[in-house]
Amino acid sequence: MRTRAIFAVLALLLLEAVAIGQTRYTGKVVDLTSGESIPGAIVLEKGTSNGASTDIDGNFTISINGKGVIVVSYIGYKTREITVSPEKRSLGRIEMAEDASTLGEVVVVGNSLIDIVKDRQTPIAATTLTGPQVTEKMGNLDFPEALKGVPSVHTINNSGYGDAYFTVRGFDQANVLVLINGQPVNDMEWGGIYWSNWSGVADVASVVQQQRGLGSSKIGISSVGGTTNIVTKAADRDQGGSLKFVTGNDGYFKSSISYDSGLQGQWAISALVSYWRGDGYIDCTPGYGGTYFLSIGYKLNDKHSFNFTTTGAPQVHNQGFRESIYTYEKFGTRYNSNWGYLDGKPYSFSRNFYHKPVANLNWDWKISDKTSLSTVFYGSWGFGGGTGTFGTPHYKIPDDENGLIKVDDLVKANRGETVEGIKKSVPAWDGTNLDSKNHYWNGKHVVTERGGGTVLRSSMNNHSWYGLLSNLDAKVGDNWTFNAGVDLRTYVGKHYRVVNDLLGADAYYENVDMNSAGVFVGDEVSLNPLAISEMQNAQKVNRNYDSHVGWTGLFGQAEYNNEHISAFVQGSVSSQFYKRHEYFEVPTAEQWTKWTNRWGGNIKGGVNWKFDTHNNAFINAGYFSRQPFFSSLYPNAYTSRANEMQEGIKNEGITSVEGGYIFNSSLVRAVLNAYFTQWKDRYQSFSANIGEDRRQARTYVDQVHSGVELEVTAHPTHFLDIFGMISYGNWKYGSTAIADIYDDLNRPVQGEKPKLYLENIPIGGAPQFQTRLGAKARIYKGLSADLNWYYNDRNYSAINATDFKKEGTTNLKMPAYSTLDGGVSYRLRFSDTSAVKGLSFRLNVNNILDTKYIARGFNNYAADAKEENNWKGINKKNQVAFGYGRTWSLSATMNF
Repeated sequence: MRTRAIFAVLALLLLEAVAIGQTRYTGKVVDLTSGESIPGAIVLEKGTSNGASTDIDGNFTISINGKGVIVVSYIGYKTREITVSPEKRSLGRIEMAEDASTLGEVVVVGNSLIDIVKDRQTPIAATTLTGPQVTEKMGNLDFPEALKGVPSVHTINNSGYGDAYFTVRGFDQANVLVLINGQPVNDMEWGGIYWSNWSGVADVASVVQQQRGLGSSKIGISSVGGTTNIVTKAADRDQGGSLKFVTGNDGYFKSSISYDSGLQGQWAISALVSYWRGDGYIDCTPGYGGTYFLSIGYKLNDKHSFNFTTTGAPQVHNQGFRESIYTYEKFGTRYNSNWGYLDGKPYSFSRNFYHKPVANLNWDWKISDKTSLSTVFYGSWGFGGGTGTFGTPHYKIPDDENGLIKVDDLVKANRGETVEGIKKSVPAWDGTNLDSKNHYWNGKHVVTERGGGTVLRSSMNNHSWYGLLSNLDAKVGDNWTFNAGVDLRTYVGKHYRVVNDLLGADAYYENVDMNSAGVFVGDEVSLNPLAISEMQNAQKVNRNYDSHVGWTGLFGQAEYNNEHISAFVQGSVSSQFYKRHEYFEVPTAEQWTKWTNRWGGNIKGGVNWKFDTHNNAFINAGYFSRQPFFSSLYPNAYTSRANEMQEGIKNEGITSVEGGYIFNSSLVRAVLNAYFTQWKDRYQSFSANIGEDRRQARTYVDQVHSGVELEVTAHPTHFLDIFGMISYGNWKYGSTAIADIYDDLNRPVQGEKPKLYLENIPIGGAPQFQTRLGAKARIYKGLSADLNWYYNDRNYSAINATDFKKEGTTNLKMPAYSTLDGGVSYRLRFSDTSAVKGLSFRLNVNNILDTKYIARGFNNYAADAKEENNWKGINKKNQVAFGYGRTWSLSATMNF
């Protein structure tokens, strides 16, 4: 019945669109001299804000009411005005001439560092979204939501604001390279990325391209699963700005204002500020934050252009925690076990607060007509952390009847009162045996690390990161282009803990630091991502170490292009440096380790054949040797062996082969890809606890990811677009493995080397079968509507390799599910002489049918013999993350 309802809604949408129509014009924007396509050019109906952007191949579609004039513009080119009429709807090639008097590439410079794949030219599988498409798809959700519907990409929202993540071809975010204007932003210690730090990129994005496979980036190392390439907007050639408001479910509100100066002599400025807040879809996950963006461009002369850009998104948000299906059935799928009431107000034990500003200075030097040098100097600074508890964990005391933490009882116990359900309250302090030198705290209530009482603490992760990327681009003859460059980075991460809330106690005491006699903490640190000095000067407790990572990379590429063939070969070599500074766990004289380094590199190449104007095919292949992450080399944190490097850690070897076919016409665009990726010697560490005995398992696993992807866009009429996608993956472990077991002091446990029966076990964490069917109809004079149906299957639990110690164990498959998303857009346009140029509105509704589904599983309990203990065939003991139910957002934008 549900499937019938989906197609009924689609049919009604199409019938409504057929009833009313506009004239749809198509064309392709190209460079007059080279004939190359120009992606990101702006195409507007003159005198209105009705417009579109060209895609990565320079193509555009715009619908206007009958005849009129369209204006085509792009920074560095002379604007063109073209009169159109229904008698000729295909405008063909629109050639743009360079304009030396404009800013050119000033605002977004370093073009040879920004590797945007060109459709029908670069032999890479990629999907490209323009800035408006990104903001339209996101609504009030996190950035990964913009990638929903891209083949082999799985997006998940199941915690708090900014906690969404995505996978590409079964690879998690630590193995997907994320670039902002060509600058890598993945964490240098373990490769991951937190989208809460980048919540503002959607506001300033010009183009977002999701490359799949080894990608086309020229930096010193490539990706395993794909590359997310985000290019921020350039300053508009015309002076103006916008004011935007967004509201949505669960108290969400966002406001933003942006302004572009236009060309003022040799200068241009683009700026944006925004503020948001919301209560959160999951119980007690409110958040708030802001975004700032400033880009200043300066063109010294025809040869030298400069640009300075800075952006950041300070934020604070509460977080949820995954539970068993039993728990969700009892308290609802929005349930969150991390909070309770303190003095009648919500109080969360899991809060994230962070600010990660980034700044870069770009320099483009046009050495000659065929040779140019692009260089970017960049820096990034992170401040903040996430909260938890010291003392008695809250989950070891009984919750109330609603499953909430009895925070008031914790406060009473911290003050020495006897509380039912809490085994040990905080007694009056007697420091005779622990600290005879400090009697100030005698008789007061002091929480200890493993004693009675509970305090809120933060695990801090402050860092500073500086880098330089430089690429020399030289054209030789009519067909050859050569690139060579350098990728330099230095990173220091500071990891420590501080006390945020004593929860009624007088102090917190610990003696973890072997170089001190123990410390009392009576001051609390606020959860403010902008309180940098307070964070840095706070008393550090429990953990305190620095991670130092350096990077030196050299890369080069040769590319050949003619009318029918484009080919490239690319290679790099890199050296990664590691050093650790431990403050607490080792004597002062042994706190610094020596620098050590590991070599790695990659080589890849591909060929694209253009058979004719409609058909082309490509193939690419590559191999790279990736150095271990810092966290893999130093796995012994919080022990006396914290500074000991794990010996014998291997480089990971990744081999990938991919081929594709593209058909492109004015009515249909279809892309078919097939891929094979083998990942050898992937280092993995897992918890292997037995009761109270804390253990860790370490091993190497092999993975094989293969699959096919089909992406189709059709334009059957001038008012209707239809989208389709199918991706089928076969992601599995390649062989059995042997694990080494270590105790809590990082000592090998003798006689324990379990065999892990992983061969042919499916890799979990993302659906291996996905489909999308969607339509967008332009109904009448700025009114359009869209609808997308998604189906996901073959989604296996994301579990530890150590769960497969018994031969014949299989991975748990989650139930298949489908969801339906829709939206409506409406734009009002005013004359050029009006102070307000236009108004636009957008309504998004995600999961329209409020489908209940499991987005991710974390255990492997088989179905129970009693059906009442299962949910859609899944044992209710399994911990899972349910996807969001119905959500909505409504935005209004005023252009001036």
